[in-house]
Amino acid sequence: MHVVWESMKILAVDTSTSTCSVGIANADGVLAESVDSSGQTHARHLMGMIHRSIAASGIPIEEIDGLAVVTGPGTFTGLRIGISTIKGLAYALSRPAVGVTSLAALASQAELHTKFVCPVMDARRSEVYYGLYVSEGGEASQVGMHHVAPPSELAREIDGSCQFIGNGARLYRETFETALGSLAMFSHACRDTIRVETVAKLALKQFQENEQHKLSAVVPYYIRKSDAERHAKHDGSV
Repeated sequence: MHVVWESMKILAVDTSTSTCSVGIANADGVLAESVDSSGQTHARHLMGMIHRSIAASGIPIEEIDGLAVVTGPGTFTGLRIGISTIKGLAYALSRPAVGVTSLAALASQAELHTKFVCPVMDARRSEVYYGLYVSEGGEASQVGMHHVAPPSELAREIDGSCQFIGNGARLYRETFETALGSLAMFSHACRDTIRVETVAKLALKQFQENEQHKLSAVVPYYIRKSDAERHAKHDGSV
């Protein structure tokens, strides 16, 4: 199937947090969107949200050109539900699918006027998932690896003005302000939630840069091991 990338119609899904988001988008923006913040397991409503978004967009599912899903970091169960659903649809439709990390999505939603942009997500246990990004050509470009660590450890890595974005930025704002003073800036709260338009935009870039996408490459991006893996290691079984 030959696709003109700029006109691609993309089905984007985010199940990385307690909020579930589904959208149909193209290069011009979101055509239809559905959001559920009920806190119920995403398995109960994800397929219904996909069907409603497709119907609202007026685009038959057979005309979807590509699929995208947030791969993490995020909740272990939520990530598995979203990824397995998108991979199943991609296989059934014979369409390409790509994964987008939640930290990259948040970084791309920031206002790029500081030396660094740091997406920060609450990882529980008094830790955060984070990464450092800089502005390159008006886009957020990752510097180094993504990490999970206490917020105080993150603050020690910053040596310039930094805009923090994400729910972890709100939760540990006092920690960052105490450590960095005027160097710490914070995005507007409306930017702290990943938008399906952002997921679709980053996916479109991947489709444009590489026409070959394997479903096997779309896997959860945990950063931190699951409870089961940690318990197994402590028990000496791995």
